[in-house]
Amino acid sequence: MRFRPLFLFALVALIISISGCKPNPAALMTAVKADNTEEARKLIDKGADPNSRTSPTGWSALHYAARNGNVEIVSSLLKAGADPNYSGTMEGQTGTVVSLRPLILAQATLDLVNQIPASEMDETLHQIGLDDPALLKSMKDPDAAVRYQKVVDALTPVTTKK
Repeated sequence: MRFRPLFLFALVALIISISGCKPNPAALMTAVKADNTEEARKLIDKGADPNSRTSPTGWSALHYAARNGNVEIVSSLLKAGADPNYSGTMEGQTGTVVSLRPLILAQATLDLVNQIPASEMDETLHQIGLDDPALLKSMKDPDAAVRYQKVVDALTPVTTKK
């Protein structure tokens, strides 16, 4: 009978995998924030909520994918039903912080990439409080402008004008 707990664990794991339990929304947000395309796609394919947010007024996963210039995640989220018109403020921001839609965020980041030399990117982003590792890596990439333009192009036709 010493194998009974192992058998029960395997049985429970099989039942959970067959039942199609949806991933925790925080897992998708973590993958997208870290710019982990493979993990984000896997979670989206497993049914993670493409409109998940970590706070009611916070950015959606689509915001972070747009901010990171990741057109693959943006496309996967849009195909899964992400709302491109949702306006939210970045987590931790309060007061008069402007709510942004993913398209506006991608356009603004594209403008920054085109205006700030890569050699000055770390210092400039640090000065304005945007020293997130995934964002820094993304914006310093030599192909950053091309990637952000692809995100803008993917979001433009699905975003309503206001």
